[in-house]
This record gives sequence, structure tokens and C-alpha cells, in this order.
Amino acid sequence: MKNYYTYLEKLNHSQSTIKRNVYNIGKLQEWCRSKRTKPENLTYKQFLNYMNHLKTTNKPETINRHIWAAKHYFTYLIAQGVRADNIAEDLKVRGERKRVFHNLLTGDELEDLFYSFETGKIWKNNFYYRATAKRNKVIVGLLVYQGLISNNLRSLILEHVDLRRGTIYIPSTRRNAQRTLTLKSWQIIELKEYIEEIRPILQDHIDTYDEKLFPLNTPQFNVILRPTLKKLKTYNQKVINNNHIRTSVIVNWLGQYNIRKVQQMAGHRFISSTESYKQDNLENLHEAINQFHPLN
Repeated sequence: MKNYYTYLEKLNHSQSTIKRNVYNIGKLQEWCRSKRTKPENLTYKQFLNYMNHLKTTNKPETINRHIWAAKHYFTYLIAQGVRADNIAEDLKVRGERKRVFHNLLTGDELEDLFYSFETGKIWKNNFYYRATAKRNKVIVGLLVYQGLISNNLRSLILEHVDLRRGTIYIPSTRRNAQRTLTLKSWQIIELKEYIEEIRPILQDHIDTYDEKLFPLNTPQFNVILRPTLKKLKTYNQKVINNNHIRTSVIVNWLGQYNIRKVQQMAGHRFISSTESYKQDNLENLHEAINQFHPLN
């Protein structure tokens, strides 16, 4: 399992996640030995039997963690050339408690955050404050249109932005896969001004000249994100935090695109992560409440 452990480390998983994954695969290997087979030879039907075995002593959410571990392990075996398919790819046990998202932002509300963000009337007309305001508006665009989070923003460098093609490349993180996302036309205009005029001002002010898209003299990106989110809350009180905005973006995407496309756009490694953002059941519940228990 040493090589598999190294494989998981290269995917930037945390040590606790790796240990849990390896432990779960150990359980799978143990079951395989009892059936005189190996994971590399396991059939789809046999894997379903393994899940039924897990159901006798585990809750649905625990079984889904075993499936998640198996997905990684079968992908690893495919890379090693000892399996041809991932039999756990689209499996998920129903009955796991569904995440319920409250007070999400609509597409119009997300866009309004970008257009409402003030950069022209800045306190005392200070050149540095005006520059940071324009930088922060670029960041707001990446929050509400691409659903980025702090780790994504911190890792961006200049070459990740392709103004000619109108795209931005998002490197992989411990939780999410790499992807290339399309920029809105108005984002391209803002980014061009930021890169050519604003960014050099910020670099000179903090005496930092690396390739980071958003130069900082501290590893903590929250020094930028925290006041930006605070300002967004003055435009819309529904705004909670960065994750709340990202969740709103993903849920809105699911209303526009097929789930596979949303999986790629969100950087989810597995389709089950994207499925957890589906609000169909919640919407049906609201309809039932309105139909049978109207408040008016």
C-alpha cells in the first residue's frame, strides 16, 4: 500500500484523509481475501455484494466514504495497468442525509454584487485605496462568476490568465481538480486594466515582485478576502462567506448546465460531490409545504 499512499499524497489529500482512505481499502482487501479474489479482479456484481456486506453494520454516509475510497483505489489500479474500469465510479448509497442550503443567492443577485462593487468613489481619493478597490472588484468577479475560493485565488499567477482566449486556468488544490474556465467579457476588460495598470502599483507599494496575480506580502489571502466580503454584505445582507457564494454559484450552474459540465466547472473530482448540490428534493418539499400548509 506504500505506492498507493504516495499516489494519494500527489493528489494533495490531507494526511487524515489518506489514512482514512487506506484504512477503508484495507477493509475492501480483507473482504476480497475472504472471497478468494483481489480488488484488481473484482467485478461490478462482487462490489455490490461488498456494499451489501457493509450495510449490515454501517450507515449510508459511512458506506459512501468506502465507495469514495474505492473510486480512488480503482483509478490508481487503472493507472498501474492492472484494471481497465472503475466499477465504483457512479455508485452511491441513498439515504445519506442531504445537505440543505439556506438563503442562496440567485444568478441576478450574484451579478449585482459585481456591478454594485464601488471603485470610483474611494476614501480621500488615495491612489493605493483606489488600486486595492479595483483589485477587489476583479476578485469579486472571480467569486460570483467562476465560484473560486480563497485557495484558488491565492494560487493564481499571471500566466493563468489568457485575455486573448478569455479564459482563466485554475490549478488543482487538495480538494478540487484543475480546470480552465471562461471569463465574462466585462471581466476581461477589468482584468486587462488590473494587470497592466493596477497590479504594478500594488507591487511597488508592498515591494513584492513575484508572478502572483494578486501580490501579497503575507500567505494569508484573507487579508484581502475578509474586507471584500464585508463590503459585499453591505450590498446584500444574504451574503455569508466565500463558501456561501461558491455554493450559490454551483447551484445556479446546475440550473443551466448538465451535471457533468458543472462537475468540471466546479473542479469536483467525483460526480457525487456535484450531486450533493442538487436542490430538487428541497424544492419539492417547499412546493408540498406551500400546497398543503400555506402560510397565507
